[in-house]
Amino acid sequence: MAKPKTTQTKPSAVPQPGSRPSIRVDATMSDDLAVIMRAGGNATDAVRTAVAQLADMYRTAWAHGVVPDGTAPHLLAFQMGQMPTGAPAPISRYDALSDRPSVPRVGRRIDGPLGAQRRTP
Repeated sequence: MAKPKTTQTKPSAVPQPGSRPSIRVDATMSDDLAVIMRAGGNATDAVRTAVAQLADMYRTAWAHGVVPDGTAPHLLAFQMGQMPTGAPAPISRYDALSDRPSVPRVGRRIDGPLGAQRRTP
């Protein structure tokens, strides 16, 4: 009787610098690349950016012990910020100090329906 074939997955070799790995682009990956490329650049730039961000997430998770080394972390949340443009920060009147003296809030009577309910005859 013939033995059933057992397939063992071989660890993938890490591409060496200067090599040109090829990947098959399916419809989902094409859509994802299109989204990244809307920010500028070509497909190569998009793949490099995505790989760098994912690798940074893995390194951070492993360094902080979130998951064991070599285990893929599961991203639960992220925080985004706008890239600095070198332009001066927007100025608003609300950013400046007031030229009016502040009114203490303690001991002030609050007018309105809630204030009226608190008054005792």
